Amino acid sequence: MPFIGKRNAGVPTIGVFVPCDPRIDKDSRTRAFAIGVTAAKLLAARLNLPDGTAPNVFHCSRLVDSEATADAGARELKEAGAEALLIVPDTWFFPGKSAMALTAHFPPSTPIACVGGNNAPKPGVVGIGALVGAYAQTGRLCPMVIGTMPETGLNPDFDGKTKDEIIDLAYAMLTAAALRGKRYLAVDTDSMQMETALNHVHASRRFFGLESTRESMKIFADMLRKGGGYDKAELRDLRRWVLNVKFKGRIFNNRDEIVRKKSAILTAKEAKAPALTAADKKALDDGLALYLIIRDTMREVNAIAGGWTNQLAWGSDPRGLPLATADIAESLFNSSEDHTGKKPVVPFSTENDIQGLLTMIAYCWLSGGRPTLFMDFRKVYEPWEIERNARELRIDLNRHRNEPWLKRGFIDGNNSGSASLDFAEKHFLFKAEPYYFPGGGFSVGFISPKGIKVLAGRLAWSDLGGLFTMVQDEAQSVELPAPLAEKVCHASDYTWPHTFLTFDHAPASLVKVGMPANHFHMVAGLPRRRWQHFSDYALILNSRWENTPEYEEGLDRPLPMLWRINGGETTAKMLMAGRR
Repeated sequence: MPFIGKRNAGVPTIGVFVPCDPRIDKDSRTRAFAIGVTAAKLLAARLNLPDGTAPNVFHCSRLVDSEATADAGARELKEAGAEALLIVPDTWFFPGKSAMALTAHFPPSTPIACVGGNNAPKPGVVGIGALVGAYAQTGRLCPMVIGTMPETGLNPDFDGKTKDEIIDLAYAMLTAAALRGKRYLAVDTDSMQMETALNHVHASRRFFGLESTRESMKIFADMLRKGGGYDKAELRDLRRWVLNVKFKGRIFNNRDEIVRKKSAILTAKEAKAPALTAADKKALDDGLALYLIIRDTMREVNAIAGGWTNQLAWGSDPRGLPLATADIAESLFNSSEDHTGKKPVVPFSTENDIQGLLTMIAYCWLSGGRPTLFMDFRKVYEPWEIERNARELRIDLNRHRNEPWLKRGFIDGNNSGSASLDFAEKHFLFKAEPYYFPGGGFSVGFISPKGIKVLAGRLAWSDLGGLFTMVQDEAQSVELPAPLAEKVCHASDYTWPHTFLTFDHAPASLVKVGMPANHFHMVAGLPRRRWQHFSDYALILNSRWENTPEYEEGLDRPLPMLWRINGGETTAKMLMAGRR
């Protein structure tokens, strides 16, 4: 069977096939088949799942040029376990006798797409137009990429720009297929009863294909109190890594003093940390043990992500027995390393914000496993307020006039939990904020370095429309003058992680009123058009910032034909959602 590379068990398979005209000459058939193999090899080389493994890529062993070869090709692809189909023509072909006949063997929910070159000889463009148009008229989504390659020759290759476009589309197909049947762990209720954090059990299943395991945190509290549910030797290894490696010399138990004195710890070259007391070490151990307990529970149920109700019932309701905060555990899940070394990122949301978790899962899988950052949309600093603070601090801003944070403002992303360690160069642990977490424990703290280019946003649900909508924009982390950074950090929660973020296309004054919840998220390595392709498969709407163009070449994907002939993206997706 023609798998590209080694077949991996338990991972999704993308099937690739080539439709063509039964009347064409041998060289044209050889060329068409070679292009299909080239496309399959491209997918195998550049796609990967969050754990680093590549998906299976299977190339149909025959050209599909008739009903009989369509049926035979479908058998091959089904036996290979294909869960998404990439159609790669180079010549004209009869859609109903070839590609449509083959895909008819698969469920209508199977992600499909069509890619080819903008070639004049025996043109694949004609076939792509006929096929995609036919699918659109039947109500089937089939995105397309018409790129660039040599028009002659028996073994041509796509150019770099086209390869990138194909990979963005393929990641969307892969993610849409791979998430089906996966599950996340949701522990207890949505913290603080936030309506924007609800566990969308049915909508998660319907639009993402995700299942959920819902657990009470009593079982976790019992395991922690009993000293069970984890390996004690592993806890020692984790503690040693935290104390002597990752946070060595930067574990501060004097949080209240730091806040009261407005000490400059985060930007200082060195700051001496006090010795930990026995009670501090016990609280730290509780947070680390909880990481191991939750991790092993997630492994038991094969969960790819999780959410945790850190506040109220667990750590801050005085009617109960507040326990040590899970902040450090949440951070470790979202990071690409722990005491075991490099590890896959596991999207994990604080306050059991499952709506936010869905954003993080999609961001992580679409980026090939990049870490996602969970943040409060804490405070927006517009240029006028930056200028005022600079005057008070006697900071000369003249040399910063071209900085994006001074031109458009910035957001202080700041939350005690779920702060991925990957978004910092120097990491701190601070004793937990006693008002929020009377159960004690430690929270991660840092300031992100400048220059991290990301996609930052948040999914929102609407009962009115019955759909999710994504609000997002490209953004970058920025660096403030140290005195200004310290003032900004002390203005909110100093000992929690801070990421100063400036959006590329929307000023802070607009972003301030545009984010649909109190939490938002970001990830590097995710092009906007890749997200848009996935949103098409998942029927997620995409909000546009005011005064931005509907389409920017190189950033946006062209509107799929199905949306074009059905009133536009919003109308078409609402129609499609009504059919599901």
